[in-house]
Amino acid sequence: MEKQWLVECWGYLGDTDLFYTEKEARTFFNSIRKRLDSSKYIITKTSIINKENSENAVYLTNLREKPNKNE
Repeated sequence: MEKQWLVECWGYLGDTDLFYTEKEARTFFNSIRKRLDSSKYIITKTSIINKENSENAVYLTNLREKPNKNE
């Protein structure tokens, strides 16, 4: 079984890590989210982006999912 979920951290928000399951990845992603002041970040189901500096961000990605050609 290959690791297929990525939590990619940019800036000071945490360390990037790979996970086998979506549940593991979401748990890690949510642990980062819980320690942040939500008024300073744009938070979605798959990303956390600092409002003042977009270089500080966290992304949750399924590596097996093919990108949509329409985007």
